[in-house]
Amino acid sequence: MNILLMSMPDCAPHFNARRWRPPNLAIASIAGNIEGHNIYIADLILRRERIPETVKELLIQYRPDVVGLSAMSFQFTTARRIASLIKSLNKDIAVILGGYHATLLYDEIGKSRESDPFDFIIRGEGDLCFHELLEAIEGKKPLEGITGVSFRSNGRFIHNPPRPLEDLTKIKLPDRSKRIWKGYNYYGFTLDIVESSRGCIMPCNFCSMDKMYGKTFRRFSIERVLSDIANAKRHGADFVIFSDDNFTLDIKRFESLCDAIVEAGHNDIRYIIQASSAGITASDTLVEKMARAGFRIVFLGIENVSEENLRLMKKGNIVEKTKLAVKRLQEYHIMIVGGMIIGNPYDTEEDIARNYEFFVNLQIDFFADQILTPYPKTGMREELLKMGLVTNTDDYSRYNCFWANVKTHTLEPEEIQFLRWKYNKKYADYICTTPSFIKNYPLAYYYRKYFRRPCIKFKNFFFQRNIDERMLYRRDMERAESMNRFF
Repeated sequence: MNILLMSMPDCAPHFNARRWRPPNLAIASIAGNIEGHNIYIADLILRRERIPETVKELLIQYRPDVVGLSAMSFQFTTARRIASLIKSLNKDIAVILGGYHATLLYDEIGKSRESDPFDFIIRGEGDLCFHELLEAIEGKKPLEGITGVSFRSNGRFIHNPPRPLEDLTKIKLPDRSKRIWKGYNYYGFTLDIVESSRGCIMPCNFCSMDKMYGKTFRRFSIERVLSDIANAKRHGADFVIFSDDNFTLDIKRFESLCDAIVEAGHNDIRYIIQASSAGITASDTLVEKMARAGFRIVFLGIENVSEENLRLMKKGNIVEKTKLAVKRLQEYHIMIVGGMIIGNPYDTEEDIARNYEFFVNLQIDFFADQILTPYPKTGMREELLKMGLVTNTDDYSRYNCFWANVKTHTLEPEEIQFLRWKYNKKYADYICTTPSFIKNYPLAYYYRKYFRRPCIKFKNFFFQRNIDERMLYRRDMERAESMNRFF
C-alpha cells in the first residue's frame, strides 16, 4: 500500500514560522518501523502558505491508500480539516489520527462529530502500532487484537485496551529518506530532531507528558543515539534538537553521552536540549562536557520566580538553583532560552514584571515566555477549573501557550495577553545582546545592533509615533491570529 504521513503546519506564534521549521520526529520514526509498503513523509510546516492545494497535490502524486495525521492539541482543528478535505476528494482513503491530542482525548473525540473524517485513532506510541494497524487494514490480523487502537464500527468508535509502553530496543531508527521535501531550518541552519529518552518523572502538574508515557523514564542506548545523530548528519543536519522532555534526569548518562559524542566526532554540529535547573547543577563537570560536545542552546525550565507559583506548579523553590545553573552555562557561553510561565492564579502585573526583570538581571539570552495553559487531563487544569479561572475549555486551537485561556484572581485574559506583549516590547532591545549571544553569533549581534534596530526605530518614529500602544497591540494580535489560518 501507499502510506502518506503528515505533520501539521500550525506553529505557535512565539516562533518565526519562516526561520523555525523543524521536522516531525514521530512520523519519521513510524516510517522507519513500517515494512512492505511505500512510505512518504510530508511535514506540512514546509508548505504553510498553501495547505489545501498541497494536500490535493499529494493525493494526486502519491495516491495513498492510508494517510496518517499527527497533531498536538492546538493543531487538532487543522488535522480535522485536512482529514475532511481528504475524504471529500477520496472517501476510500483510510485516515488515521495520532499524537498527544488523540491520546489524551480519544474518548471525547470518538463521541463527537469531530471524529467524522477519521477511521482510526492511535493512542500513545505509534512507532510499532502503526505497522500492526496496516496489517489489520490489509486483513492479515483482527483489529480487535491491536492494543492502543480505536476504530470505527457501526458508526461509533470502539476503543481497544491501552497499549503498554514499547521496548525501546525494538524501535528502529527514523527513516529520514522518506521525507518528500527539504527546507527544515533554524535561522539558516539545517535542522533535525533526535531523541535519547522518553518520558519524565518530575512532579510538574502543568505538563501532559505523563499522559503519553506515564511517570516513567526510558533510555535509548548511547550507541543508538550516536547512530541517530550520524543518520541526521547524513541527511544534512548541522543543528540537532533533542526531543527529550528533560535531558538532565540521568546526569551520569548525560555525561557519558557527551563523552561519546566527542569520541565519535559528532561535536562538529550543534545541539539544543531541554533541561532543569536542578539537573544542570547536579554535577560540577556536566556543563564543561556539554560545551565540548557541542551543546549550544539549553531550554531551561525556570518557570517563575514566585515561591507560591512554583509550589502550585509542584516545581519546588528552584530560584537559587536557577541562578547557579545560569552561571555555569554562561561560563561556557552556552545560550539559555529561559522558560517562563505567567498568568498563574495569583499573578498581578507586578508579579509578571518581576519575572521579566529576573531574566534580564540574569542575562538570560532568550525569553520563552508562555501563558499558563490548562492542558487536557493535567492536574493544573483540574485546579484551575475548581478556582473558576479557565476561560476557554474547548477551543484547543488556542492551547499553544501564546493565547490566554485563563484569568487570574486580579487579571482578565485580555490583560494577561496584553502584559505579555507589553513586556516583550519593553525588552525587545535587550534580546540578542547578552555576552553568550555575542560570543556565539557576533555577526548577527552587529547586524541587529547597527543596522536592523536603527532601521526599526527610524520606521517606528516616522510611521508609528501617532499610533497608541493599544492599537499596536491589536495589530500584532491580529497578525498572530492570522498565522495559522490555512483554509
